[in-house]
Amino acid sequence: MTRPNVILITTDQQRYDSVGINGSKFIRTPNMDRIGMEGAVFRNAYCPNTVCTPSRVSIMTGQHLSRHGSYNIGTNPPEYRTFLSHILRREGYRTHHIGKAHWHPWGASNAETMKPDEEGTPFQDFAGFESAEVSVGHATWGIQGHYASWLKQQGAELGSFKLKRLFQQDYNETGEWDLPSKWHSGAWLAGRAIDFLKKQQKDRPFYLNLGFQDPHHPHVLPYDFVNRVHPNAVPVPEARPEDDRNIPEHIPHFRSGTLIDSRFNGRFEMAGNGKYAWGAYYSDEHKSRMTRAYYYSMVQLIDDQLGQILSALDDLGLTDRTLLVFTSDHGEMLGDHGIGQKGPLVYEGVTHIPLLMRYPHGFSSKQVDECVSLVDIAPTILDFAGVEDDIRRDGCSIKPRLQEGKPLARKGIRIEYKEEPDRIRCKCWVTEEWKLAVYSGESFGELYDRKRDPGEHCNLFYESDFQSVKSALMTELLSDMERSEPVNDRPSRV
Repeated sequence: MTRPNVILITTDQQRYDSVGINGSKFIRTPNMDRIGMEGAVFRNAYCPNTVCTPSRVSIMTGQHLSRHGSYNIGTNPPEYRTFLSHILRREGYRTHHIGKAHWHPWGASNAETMKPDEEGTPFQDFAGFESAEVSVGHATWGIQGHYASWLKQQGAELGSFKLKRLFQQDYNETGEWDLPSKWHSGAWLAGRAIDFLKKQQKDRPFYLNLGFQDPHHPHVLPYDFVNRVHPNAVPVPEARPEDDRNIPEHIPHFRSGTLIDSRFNGRFEMAGNGKYAWGAYYSDEHKSRMTRAYYYSMVQLIDDQLGQILSALDDLGLTDRTLLVFTSDHGEMLGDHGIGQKGPLVYEGVTHIPLLMRYPHGFSSKQVDECVSLVDIAPTILDFAGVEDDIRRDGCSIKPRLQEGKPLARKGIRIEYKEEPDRIRCKCWVTEEWKLAVYSGESFGELYDRKRDPGEHCNLFYESDFQSVKSALMTELLSDMERSEPVNDRPSRV
C-alpha cells in the first residue's frame, strides 16, 4: 500500500458559514472551495469542545476531553504517545508543525512558550513531532515564537505595528493593522510550509501540521489587504435575542457581561467572556456589520494564503498523493443570539465548523451529510496511512464512508464542555434532526429541532410533547459514552 502524505490545516475560531462552498454567497473562498470540489465537503461537522485547547487536543488524539483530560485552555496535555504526531513519526513519517498549536498552557513554561533563537531554528522533538516552528497568540498579540524570529529576519521592528481601532469600546478590537500583508502570520506560515514541501524526499511520506492564528479575535486586517468583504454584504442575525424562547439560565449573562461574576465562572476568566456585554454590542448594527465584515475578510486573507500552499502542491507534483484536511478548532458566535466569541454554548455558530478533505488517489469528490466530529480526524488519517494500534479513541474513521459509501456506525456526535470540575459542565448530542444539551447538576437544558428551527430559537427541553424525543436522545448520548469506555482484557472468570 502506498501511504499518503498528510497535511492537516487548522484555523482558529472559524464559522461554518465562512466558506463559500458551504452555501455562503457573500464570501469568496476559491481555494477552500477547491478542496471541497475536488474532495469531500462535510455538511454537519462539529467541534468536540467550544474553546481552543480541548478541541485541539481532541484533533490530535481522537479523544474527547473526558478521556484526554485537557478540559480547558491553560491545562496540560496528555502523554504525547496518544498524539497523531507521535504515532505517524513512529511509523516512519517525516513530521513537522508550523504555526499555532495551543496544546499547552500559554501562561506557563513549556514546549510552546520556549523562545527560539534569533535564527528561528525549529524546535526538535516538539509534542511528538520531529520538528516545529511555533507561533503563540493572535494577530496584534500574536507576534511571538518563530514567527517573531522570522519578522526580525525580514527587517521588521516588532513594536512598530500599531492598531487603529474602529471603535473605542470594542471587545473584538476591530481595526486596521499597520502591518503589511507580506509580513502577516499567515504569510509566514504559507512560506515556511512551501519551504518544507520543497525539501521532502519522494520515498518518505510526510505529515505537515499547519495552524493559522486567524480568524480568532482581534478582528484586524493588514492595512494593504484589499480582498475584503463589504460590510453591507454581510448578513446580520435574522432574529433578535429577545425572540429566543426558554433560554438556559446562563445565556443572559453572556448578553449582559455578568458571566464572570456568576456562579458559572471558575477561578479564571472564562474563555471569550470577561465583562463583555455582547447584547448591547451586537444591537448596534453598524458595529455588528463592521466587526463581522472584518472577521469574514480575515477568512478571505487565509484563503489567499492557502492558495499559495495548494499551488505549491501542484507545482511539486504532490497533490494527488496527499491527504489534505482543512478545518477549525471551533466556531464563533459573532452576534448570533446576542452573544460574541465562545464559551459554554452549544449554538450552531460556535459548534458547527468547516471540514474539507481531499485525497485524489483515495476517494472521489462527494458531499457527506452525516454528523461527524473533529475526534474523527485522527482515526481517519491513521486508517488511510494503514496504521493500527491499541489506543482507545472516541472518534471513528470516515475512510469507509469516503471510499465505499458505507454509513457511519454512530447516530450522532458528542460535544463536551467543562469550565471547571465544579463549575458549568455540559454534554451535548447532535444528530441530523436534533440537538440535545444536558448540564451536570442543573435543572435547565436545551433541545432543538434542527430541521424546523435551524436558528435554534425555540428550546423544547421543557415541552411535554418532546419528552420522548429527549429521552431517546439521552439514551443515544449515554450509549455513545459507553461505546468508547476503556475495557481491559478478561482472560478468566475470577
